[in-house]
Amino acid sequence: MNRTVQFLIGLLAIGLAVAAGIYGRTTYLREVSTYQVPVPAADIPAYTVLDPSMFQMRDMPRALESLPYFQTVEDLDGLITNRPLPGGLPVPGSSAVPAASFRLADAAYEVVSIPVDPVSAVGGQVQIGQRVNLYRMITAESDPNQSTDGAKPAQRSIQVEMIAENVLVVDVRSSQGVKAGPDSQETQATGAMGSNSQQAEQVQILTLALEPETVRKVLDAVASSKKQGGLLWTTLAIP
Repeated sequence: MNRTVQFLIGLLAIGLAVAAGIYGRTTYLREVSTYQVPVPAADIPAYTVLDPSMFQMRDMPRALESLPYFQTVEDLDGLITNRPLPGGLPVPGSSAVPAASFRLADAAYEVVSIPVDPVSAVGGQVQIGQRVNLYRMITAESDPNQSTDGAKPAQRSIQVEMIAENVLVVDVRSSQGVKAGPDSQETQATGAMGSNSQQAEQVQILTLALEPETVRKVLDAVASSKKQGGLLWTTLAIP
């Protein structure tokens, strides 16, 4: 065997040894070595907005690095849990999601649905993502004691009051709970193999993202419109 063949065999052996070493090291690091992942410091219930202070770092097998778990605390900050998170265990990627995708709006808002009449709600054509203003229209009686003529009866007047401004619409439904508004016509047409004979469902239930301090005022207006004959009117807010 000449020197050239011996050299090539030796070179091939070195290459195989290096490759085997790299493979062995990679397998060792993946199966044996550890790295740190965030885990809940204590059990976290569902429907909780996550904060970095709720977590601590814990050593876990590096094999978890390729699995769908949250890898950093920053990735968890501001998400909301859709199931309980056990303390001390890695957090699966499906167990914490953005608040808007889980509860229709950011966690800072209460999500409230109210009944509306299509006539008083932009003809029932309100769409998700639009912003609306809510007005209450009530009948007020003037004080007869303020009149110079004591025999003059009290007169009624209409008072209009804005009760909520620039409110985000997060869902629109018909009275049967079916998707409504202009978008519903496209959905129905698709379901009917492109038929143009379908009509859009009119909006009769508005779901809104309200600031907590506004919720009671809006619900009072809804109750008033049902019991005392007042009107709740919806307009599209100015962009």
